Amino acid sequence: MNKTEKKNKIKHTGKKNRDLTLMSLPAIIWYICFCYIPMFGIFFAFKRFTPKPGESLFTNLFVNSPWAGLDNFSFLLRSSDMPGIMFNTLTYNLLFIILGIVIPVFLAVFLTELHSEKLKGTIQMVMVLPYFLSWVIVGYLLYAFLATDEGMMNHFLTVFGKDAIQWYQSPKYWRFLLIVTEVWKSSGYAMIIYLCSITSIDRTLYESAVLDGATFLQRVRYITLPHLRPTICTIFILRIGSILNSDFGLFFQVPLDSGSLQSVTQTLDVYVYKALMQQANFSFSAAASFLQSIVGFILLMITNSIIRHIDEESSLI
Repeated sequence: MNKTEKKNKIKHTGKKNRDLTLMSLPAIIWYICFCYIPMFGIFFAFKRFTPKPGESLFTNLFVNSPWAGLDNFSFLLRSSDMPGIMFNTLTYNLLFIILGIVIPVFLAVFLTELHSEKLKGTIQMVMVLPYFLSWVIVGYLLYAFLATDEGMMNHFLTVFGKDAIQWYQSPKYWRFLLIVTEVWKSSGYAMIIYLCSITSIDRTLYESAVLDGATFLQRVRYITLPHLRPTICTIFILRIGSILNSDFGLFFQVPLDSGSLQSVTQTLDVYVYKALMQQANFSFSAAASFLQSIVGFILLMITNSIIRHIDEESSLI
């Protein structure tokens, strides 16, 4: 390769990289503004933040607030509510991880077997639509079913001579309701991810399997699932990394912040939010968020390392 060809290649590569950088610029700006700049808030976790009127945030944080060391973390871990909160957070997230993989994979495989493109498109639209609804809307949709006086469920029960149920004062029903609501809202979007992976599989593999007499379940077991394994592992690793985080809208908006349901709806994010809004304890909230991030990162790396030793191609990094 002479100098002219080398120079033209470098110029072409630079132009290509510049175009790609410009295309990704909005996402880069978004991450800088909402992910990197707010990272200075980590200091709240190690400070005894005491805001004073008339002073700027930086003055209050770095001048007026003394260092607290790990006191904010120890206060969080010594809270009497923490065992129940951690149980709720971990239990819900483990169920969401399992159901969030099994159900979307089943739906994606089911859709690939449909021959009617019109029916397939209709099912996809119906399944994905809930994902774009806010939790506020979902909460009031559920309230329309469960309202004590005018809810559809209680109306249905009274028609058959049953007593109306005080749904928002009965915690025993809400673990099931929250799980069903989360699966209903998120399965459609996850299904699309797996469906894209399935459509990328070479169709000649299925044709050869059919000619060899393979049944539907055998084709799923020996062709579809092995090709889906990298996608499943990637989603599993990412979900494990956020196992201490919970969807605030699901656990706060959907049960309408009912105090009677606190034993089954109080997760770590809801607990921190209430501490922040009711006590204005910024340092405590920052410590909880920082702890979530650290534990999540450690779990993500451990899970990725285990999967890499089992199947290197399915690991995230």
